Amino acid sequence: DGCGSHARFVDPPGNYSCECLTGFESKKWPSGFNNKSDNDCTDIDECQQNASICGPNGHCINIKGDYHCKCKPGFVKSQKNDRKICRDINECIPENPCDKNANCTNFPGGYTCECRKGYFQYQKDILDGKEIIKCKEDSCPVTSEDNCSNTQTSLCNFEKHLGDLCQSSLSAKKLKDPNVLLMALLTLLDEAIKELEAESPVQRHRIATKMMESVEGFLRVWAFSQRRAFRTEHNKGTELTMEIRTPRNWSQSPAQLSHSQTQMKLNWEAASKEGEGLSLIGLITYRGFESILTEADVEGEVWEQVGKSPPWAQVAGKPTYKVLSRVAAAFVGHSETSSLSAPVTVTFSHQNADSKPDVKVICAFWQPVNGSGRWSERGCTRLNTSTATTTHCQCDHLTSFAVLMAFYDVEDWNLTIITKIGLVVSLVCLFLSILTFLFCRAIRGIRTTLHLHLCLALFVAHVIFLLGAGNPSNKMVCAVVAGMLHYFFLSVFCWMLLEGVELYLMVVQVFKTHSLKHWHLYFVGYGLPAILVGLSAAINSKGYGNKHCWLSRENEFLWSFLGPVSLIIMVNAVVFVVTVWKLSQKFTDINPDMTKLKKQRVLTITAIAQLCILGTTWIFGMFQISNNTLVMSYIFTILNSLQGLFIFLLHCLLKKQVRDDYYRWFCQSRCSKGQGSDKYSDFSSTSASNTLRAQKSFRESGM
Repeated sequence: DGCGSHARFVDPPGNYSCECLTGFESKKWPSGFNNKSDNDCTDIDECQQNASICGPNGHCINIKGDYHCKCKPGFVKSQKNDRKICRDINECIPENPCDKNANCTNFPGGYTCECRKGYFQYQKDILDGKEIIKCKEDSCPVTSEDNCSNTQTSLCNFEKHLGDLCQSSLSAKKLKDPNVLLMALLTLLDEAIKELEAESPVQRHRIATKMMESVEGFLRVWAFSQRRAFRTEHNKGTELTMEIRTPRNWSQSPAQLSHSQTQMKLNWEAASKEGEGLSLIGLITYRGFESILTEADVEGEVWEQVGKSPPWAQVAGKPTYKVLSRVAAAFVGHSETSSLSAPVTVTFSHQNADSKPDVKVICAFWQPVNGSGRWSERGCTRLNTSTATTTHCQCDHLTSFAVLMAFYDVEDWNLTIITKIGLVVSLVCLFLSILTFLFCRAIRGIRTTLHLHLCLALFVAHVIFLLGAGNPSNKMVCAVVAGMLHYFFLSVFCWMLLEGVELYLMVVQVFKTHSLKHWHLYFVGYGLPAILVGLSAAINSKGYGNKHCWLSRENEFLWSFLGPVSLIIMVNAVVFVVTVWKLSQKFTDINPDMTKLKKQRVLTITAIAQLCILGTTWIFGMFQISNNTLVMSYIFTILNSLQGLFIFLLHCLLKKQVRDDYYRWFCQSRCSKGQGSDKYSDFSSTSASNTLRAQKSFRESGM
């Protein structure tokens, strides 16, 4: 007290008895003072005197008589250091402050978090001044050598390109428009689906299953790599819609994603996963998978009841199905979707179910099994609000969904036997007709040429149908068979059209030179069908190859055959009406050429009969296609199978010149066997005389 504030008495006494305390100084009496009145002790500002007094990682704060070092974030004062120097804190121990899928790296004053190999950063936040990141598994497809065998080229190429796109998505922030990656994906997907059509059913199912898994993995990576809430839609070809939200902009109302033929409704709560900040909901509607995912197994209660109810239970057959809608995949940001907290509702718009035996409409999903897949009903229900063209499916899990039209495929073995026997008879008769037109000199002419090419086209069509139809195991082969049948059946009708035109020219221009040039014949008979088939394939290549390796009924594609056929039938009918009318006029002329007119009359009747045979067959075919009744099927099958027999009767057996040649060939064959044996000489002379008498009687009869 005798020295004043911030000072102390010095003992033993010297010349001066008072001095300032540590941290204070007297500018007037630096060596000390004697009286309280001389006390001018003031605080020393250590921070100003020595800016680095706290070291490089601390901040100096002056206080009366002392100073305080405040460490920068990431540092702490050493307890063992009297100078209060700040040391680094190792935040990475004892517990990892980063995401469970990230590595922590300490550095002076802080730490960094980096996602482990196989994971990528999809979220970054700052909490209490610390950086917090979230990592998600990198599900980009990786192409292995196992996927690149000769039989898996399509899958290998797809996954290689998809893997490149997926890795690019992780650096999408460098792109001006990250959506270009999505467009590239959808283009790649559409091309890959087209390539699958040439594969066998087993390969199609296996590759399609892997493709769907890889696509969903890519979309998750792409969506979370954006690190923000967004919504994106792509509605060309394969359709895609995705939406990401953060917990702050969640909505109590469910997310609704819509496409042209599909719609999905799912609660955001069901899409979220504990510990993840962002939630993703997506819907992808594949274009073309409905034909790829056929011929797979089906399991479920509704499927097992197909064909079990009367009267089908007593009829031979088997359950089968058709994918009625497009295939739509619903997905969220995580893969744990086998049991949702709230069900997902997927709505499909589709065509009416066909009038098949015991038809049942089923909500199904594609279930991966042993590297391939099958359709299953488990966990899915068809809601009562569904209509004939709209089906509402409610499921307790997420995967790829579709609507199946299951029905009972009645096996009519009688119809199959009739078809095969009839086609064999028809082929034998057509073969005999072709030999007749080639070697019978008595009937050579332009009409015989027309008959010959008609029979050739019909012969090839029947052979292709007998060997190739009804075996759709290979889509590409089945499509080729359908295209060839389309071509040759059209060729048959084009040659029949030429027969009508030739007959018209013969009757109407009876006193004028008339003849169709050979290049005219070949262009109409073979070139025109090729043009029609080429245009049909260019417009709808998927229309070739159904269950029976014939033209598809979808999108009215069958009319690419029935349309030209109906037109030719109508044109020929008009031609024949005009021809008959002209013939009747010529018979009433003053001096008619009866020989020519009788010949033309016979040709006209024959041509009309042929039109009735070929035309009536396909008229019943149209009724059979539209009504699908058993009676129409039998009539169409019998008429179609016996066309060769009818042609052989009309153009060969009912013609006197042909019968005469048959008889002569038969006699020559018999006579050649008897040459060199005298005992048959009487028989030979008798046969010759009988032949002359028979020929005379035939001529007299007018046959």
